[in-house]
This record gives sequence, structure tokens and C-alpha cells, in this order.
Amino acid sequence: MSHSSQAPSSETPSSGANSSKPRRLSPRRRILTGISVVAILTLGLFGASTLLDSSNTASALRGHPEKLRPGCTWDKSGYYVQNCKVWSESQKRHVIVQIRASSGSDSGVYLLDGMRASETRSAWTTDVQAARVYDAKANTTLVMPVGGASSFYTDWDGGAGSDNTIIKQETFLTSELPAYLEKEFGVARNNNAIVGLSMSGGPAVTLAERHPEQFKVVQAMSGYYQTDNPIGALGVFATQSLVSNYVSGVVNMWGKPGGTRWTDNDPSKNVSKLAENGQVLVISSGNGFLTPSELAKLAPQDQISAIALEILSAVSTVLMQLQAKQSGASVISLPNYGGHTWENWGRALGDGKGHVLEALRNNPPVTAKTTVVSASGSPDPEAPAKVTMAVKKAAAASPALDASVLAAMESTDASSASSETPSSSESAVPSDASESAAPSSDDVSASVPAAPESAAAESAAAAEESVATTTDPSAPQLAPSAPPVSEQPASSTTTTTPVR
Repeated sequence: MSHSSQAPSSETPSSGANSSKPRRLSPRRRILTGISVVAILTLGLFGASTLLDSSNTASALRGHPEKLRPGCTWDKSGYYVQNCKVWSESQKRHVIVQIRASSGSDSGVYLLDGMRASETRSAWTTDVQAARVYDAKANTTLVMPVGGASSFYTDWDGGAGSDNTIIKQETFLTSELPAYLEKEFGVARNNNAIVGLSMSGGPAVTLAERHPEQFKVVQAMSGYYQTDNPIGALGVFATQSLVSNYVSGVVNMWGKPGGTRWTDNDPSKNVSKLAENGQVLVISSGNGFLTPSELAKLAPQDQISAIALEILSAVSTVLMQLQAKQSGASVISLPNYGGHTWENWGRALGDGKGHVLEALRNNPPVTAKTTVVSASGSPDPEAPAKVTMAVKKAAAASPALDASVLAAMESTDASSASSETPSSSESAVPSDASESAAPSSDDVSASVPAAPESAAAESAAAAEESVATTTDPSAPQLAPSAPPVSEQPASSTTTTTPVR
């Protein structure tokens, strides 16, 4: 009796201990369980990434010219040119932009139209097959905004024409369009070139001067660059009134001629900015003598205008070349011939292609600046004097400068020390432009102003406590090219028209 009553009590704790002890899985089951866990986690992460990227897949698509972007249509010119409608908030309308995607790089080439620009297609697809010149091997995205006749590709102060049309071309080209290109085509905001001709030649240079962080290189063909003067203002008025009937455009665009807005948008008066930012200017014009093919394609009245307009442009181009060289900018002058025609500009586009691509591939982003700071990292108030001294020391150590040049520099120091304030003609040498080009012996004293004696003494004492901090990111590396894309045959023929 007692034995039977104790049996269950002795078995109960034993069974409870066995039930609380976890069962050990066999090696085979452990392996299968581990594989299952890994598979579930992998599928979960893949699903999450798909959900996150599904709404923004276009932002990661770079290159692939054969893929049509959302909302775009293929252009009849072929060569994988797409017609895309880009919303411009500043102008409250869609702007058609014809785009040919790169083969894999993040660079872009903006091609501006002339003064007779159409509102349906860019002349870079009708009169010149730009996508054939910059083919798949060029590996850059072509950006051809449609429209802009007589707009000078700038932001207008007032409305244009009887419809009081809002024109904010600069805002569109430098803010709204880059955001679209970055999202849909993978084009970097700081790795671009800009090309202009005739009416857009000068504005292309101005846009590069005003937005060096966007454009590394600018190519200008048959442009007009000295606009801030009575003759230049008259030319702007003639262009707007005769082509687009913008009778009040010359005032509504930049205000009354002679004002600050005219100076700000005169490319010849701001060309030194190209030198300061290390940008490249590729420039050309014809000689006004029409080629046999131009004579065959142009009506007599068009021949006269093609000759006259190109001669005027040739004069302006020579002046611009001299002004750019004098400022220290990197200038590449392309020899050319012919009149004010698309035959001329198509030839110049091909001739400048190598220089444009070289600048895009090899030049670092233009945002790199050199700033003299103190040892603590704060801006140095004596920075201008120290930069000047550094330039002088470099000039003295250069074998290219002879004793007469150094003597001239010393005489400049003496004359500067005799005055409490430097003369109004003196200006500090930009630190980031001092390495781009060495001044000639004729203008060393003008380009390297002497620091006052007191400033020179103080800067000499503090020279060892200052450091030059340079932000010099390397040039963006081009992504590997996509598999070769066979070019489509063009369905339109190249024509020659006199004025755009």
C-alpha cells in the first residue's frame, strides 16, 4: 500500500524534469532550420528594398539610351533622342527637352538653340544631327531644350510680348532642368558643358560664368559678346523686335540699357570668372565667305544676311578672344570658315567635341577653392597679403622671369609702401587662378599688386602660422560603358539655314 502510494510521487518529479528539458535537434534538422531562417531574412530584405525603390527606380537609371524614360517619346530624328516634357515651376508651363542618354557616364552637354528657335523641336535635331556627332562613344548625355527664341536664355524682369509671357530661362536651365536630369537620366549637377551659337553664344558664356558649379566648359560659336553698350543693346532690340515682335523686350529683359543687369549679363565684362574658376572656353566663328554648298542652299537675300551677321560675329569673337586671354582664362580658338549658317555650326560642333569631352573627363569640379586660413581653421584677415607674397615668391623662383621683371616688382613694392591705401586699380589675385596661367612679363606688376609694407611685415611674421586649405576633389570617374548601342539611321536630312 505504502509502496504503491510512493510510486507515483517518485515518478512525478521525474516526468516533470523530462518535460522541461528542451529536445535537441539532430544535425540535419539544425542545418535545415538555419537555411530556412536565412532564406526568410533574404526574401524579407529583398521585398523591403523593392518597396522602397519601386517609387524611384528612374533615379538610379544612368545611361541606357535605348530605354525610354517615363513621359517621354522617341523623336523622329532617331539616334535614341527622346522628347521629354519637363515642368518649369518658375514659368508655370512644361518645356520640351530633347535628350539622348549617355552610355553610362554622369556628364551632360547642354545645346542651346538660336534666335529663331522652334517651339516643337531643337535645331540640333533638325538642322544638325548633334546625336550623330556626339555618338554613343562620346558617352555623354545630350540636353537640347526646345524653344527660347529671342529669349537670350536669361531670366526676364518683366513679361515678353503682347501675351506677357514669363521667361525664366536661367532658372530653368540651372535649377529645374538639372533636378530632372539627375532623377531621370543620372546626370550629375557638376559635370556639364554648355554650347551656344549666334544669339545663344554669349548667353552660354554668361551661364557658365554665373554657374561654374554646373558647367566646366563652354563652347560658343558665332556669338555676340559685347552687349553692354549702345551698339550691343541695339542688336538685342533688333533681334527681339524683328524675330519675336518683343518691342518692349529690350527693357523688360534687363531693364533700361546701361543698368547693372546689362553689365551682369555681358559675357565679355565677366570673362575673368572663367579664369577664377578654372573653366575652359572653346570659341569660333566663320569668316563671312560663304562656301559653295552654302551658296547653293541659300536664297540671295539669305546669303546677304549670312555674310553680314557672320562678319559682325567674327569681329566680336576676336575681341572676346583677346579679352579672355587677357583675363588669364583657358581659351581654345577653333579655326573656321563660312557664313552664319548651320553648316558652319555643325562643323564647329564636331571640331570642338574633343576639347569639350576632355574638359568633362579630366577637369575637377569647379567648386574647388583655395582659402588661406589661420592655424585654428578660421579665415585669416591677412589672406590677401599672404597670397600676394606667395605669388611673388613663386615668381621670383620661376626661371621664366628675368631680373628686369623682378626689379619692376620691387619698384611696385616701393611705390605701394609710400601710400597708406593701394590704388583703385589694384586687385587681389584669385588664389585658385594663380596656378592656371603664369602672368606675362609685361603685366606682372599689374596682375600681382604689391602689399603695403606694414601688411607685408605682419604677414611675414604670421606666414608660418597659416596654412592653405584646398578642397580639390578628384574628377568624377566615368561609369563603365554599357554594351555598344547600334546607332539608328536618321530619318531627316541636314539642311542649311542662315539665321537662328
